[in-house]
Amino acid sequence: MEFRTYLQTIQRIVSMPEEHIITKVSELSTPKCPVCGSTLVVRIGYITKSNGLKVQRFKCKMCGRTFTELEGTPLKGVHDIKLTLLVAYLMLHLRLEPNTIARITGKPYTTVKRISRKVIEHRRFFENILAVLLDAADYSETYWHRAKSANEYC
Repeated sequence: MEFRTYLQTIQRIVSMPEEHIITKVSELSTPKCPVCGSTLVVRIGYITKSNGLKVQRFKCKMCGRTFTELEGTPLKGVHDIKLTLLVAYLMLHLRLEPNTIARITGKPYTTVKRISRKVIEHRRFFENILAVLLDAADYSETYWHRAKSANEYC
């Protein structure tokens, strides 16, 4: 993949509406109560974050616990969802180190390092969400090309 394609993909991630990202994340799994594990839940409105982003709230019919659609995902509690996905893309596809990513994004190294730990810990989740958000053909080509070249050295 050429450099221009990487830049276009980065631009797509940065310009993507956060509502779209959250919708795709919630499509990957059904809402489940974090306390009792029940999937018998009802929608009870939205939480509006400081940036205007609306996140769906749920209430468990079994235990009464309330939670959001991001509960149980690595994106729960994340302040900047786009930055997290950008770091995931730069780490998983371009294999950049956190210090390089910090220089590229202009974010503090400690912030990027914290996000990169989360990306490493939940690698499968971030690979799946990037595959859903980005064109499957572009993502698959990059991912499998990288996986194949990594296996050649093993």
